[in-house]
Amino acid sequence: MDLNLPEKSVFYGPANLWKRMLAFLLDIFVLDFFVLSIFSGMAEMVVGNTKDVLLVYKMLQQDTSQVQALTMIFTIIIMLALAYFVLLQYAVGQTAGCMLLNIYVVAQTGENKFGMPSLLQSFVRNMFIIPTIPFILLWIADPVFLFFGKRGQRLTEWLSTTMVIEKFEM
Repeated sequence: MDLNLPEKSVFYGPANLWKRMLAFLLDIFVLDFFVLSIFSGMAEMVVGNTKDVLLVYKMLQQDTSQVQALTMIFTIIIMLALAYFVLLQYAVGQTAGCMLLNIYVVAQTGENKFGMPSLLQSFVRNMFIIPTIPFILLWIADPVFLFFGKRGQRLTEWLSTTMVIEKFEM
């Protein structure tokens, strides 16, 4: 029996802001579980189990080897977080959070034409993860650009000619 139903149509549009934010939070939880939980134990071994910031500061002033160890741990954490976002967006166009919410990172190749982002594009759009000057300024510039820009893109997305899209089916 043929019901003569119309075929399902699929189209893509800019992803909702709440989905983008939720996907990012889910990604932070993934990083927290797999990366920070491992390295927080290492950092605790270096500075001890104290929560007293002044005591840790004085201890680090006295022993530069502890500073070097913490710097190495911090650098590894940043590299792993950056690799998580860059490599997943480059390889499959989605992080774990994006997969759960059915949103995609794409490169703009023309008017309403998209492709997979290059490795450089993926890196540029995720530079805000690097917590040093000048990249830390993106923590302010990216949201401002997102809320006041006309295309719903962060500054780093605009610079990398990428955007986050959502798949709609009807």
